[in-house]
Amino acid sequence: MNDARYHFAPNQSDPPTIVGGEGCWLHTADGRRILDGAGGAVVGNIGWGRAEVADATRAAMVHGAYTVPIWPTEQRLLLRDRLVERWLPEGFTKVFFTSGGSESTDSALRLARNYQLGKGRPGRWKVVGRHPSYHGMTLGTIAVASHLTRQRGFEPLLLPFPKVPWNDPEAMIEVIEGEDPETIAGFIAEPITGAAGACLTASDEYWRAVTDICHRYDILLITDEVMCGFGRTGLTFGFQHFPFEPDVIVGGKGLGGGYVPMGAISARTEVADVLAEAGLMYFTFGGNDAACAASVAVLDIMEREGLVDRAAKMGAVLGDRLHAELDGHPAVVEVRGRGMFYGIELNIPHPEVIAEALSRDLWIYPAGSGPVPSAVMVAPPFVISDDELELLVSTIRSSLDAVVAR
Repeated sequence: MNDARYHFAPNQSDPPTIVGGEGCWLHTADGRRILDGAGGAVVGNIGWGRAEVADATRAAMVHGAYTVPIWPTEQRLLLRDRLVERWLPEGFTKVFFTSGGSESTDSALRLARNYQLGKGRPGRWKVVGRHPSYHGMTLGTIAVASHLTRQRGFEPLLLPFPKVPWNDPEAMIEVIEGEDPETIAGFIAEPITGAAGACLTASDEYWRAVTDICHRYDILLITDEVMCGFGRTGLTFGFQHFPFEPDVIVGGKGLGGGYVPMGAISARTEVADVLAEAGLMYFTFGGNDAACAASVAVLDIMEREGLVDRAAKMGAVLGDRLHAELDGHPAVVEVRGRGMFYGIELNIPHPEVIAEALSRDLWIYPAGSGPVPSAVMVAPPFVISDDELELLVSTIRSSLDAVVAR
């Protein structure tokens, strides 16, 4: 059962109407069960239908009231303390809540500018991004990213932020020094590229060079962990796989597990302590009590069930099976990734592959821009079973076979 009432613009796709979910499965209004091979939009980590999260949310709402985001509440303090004490690296004591990844990355851009103002450097405003990359859908985050499809048509509205290649340390240094470091406030990067590059992964040499030049010129180094944070890659944060020393960590998606709109940024104490007097302007619903309570419940489940370790162990199985089935396939350029975060670069149009997979009751996520024109993401909930994982991989293979045969 499809419902065109939800279409906002013409010529949209005709997806199924979802009425619920359980574990790694989505349930549709017409009785289908769809294997969620992408955790929705790479948000689902603990699986669907967790009553514990709903109970925590309800309890916060029943006794709560709207509180402006700069005031502390019990739920905000609980989540802040949980993150600082158990999830964030040492030295990251400052946390600012938002309602999702786009708000988080947009806030990080403003933080970089505000940090430089606090240091008495009003000439520093540029934030360097990589090509390709994706950081959200505000005008600021579209501008700092390099996702050609999502920038198309909005170019007159976008700030001319510099871009560096995703894995060329010499070219990266040349761009930053050519722009003049005294005009640069920050550098933002996904440790493993998500929607724009389908798990492109730069070398250790690249990350050492990025860390060195940012620290040399006091350019804030921002790691965008919206997709690959909170266990998705088999470690708590994606940057921890590499010699990468960030000043700011941006989170979203997995922090709320797909149950609530939730995001956060965290900064080293010494970064936040020099912010100009204005600090960071909040979004109206940042740190909503119900969302904070839900996020604490998600983190409880992650910790109790050891789901970060499970993402690493099952992710290794997922990678082995994807390589075994798809390496050398006529439609596949490369399989790459780690943990529960894999990209499949294609030489055929990804919309056809996604549509074919959905017709076989499997959801996978679209990706690609610039040097990676067509790809899909495979990022299931961490609770996926061996049998479900096997079904996921075999359905991707049969879907690719069907598209190639046509």
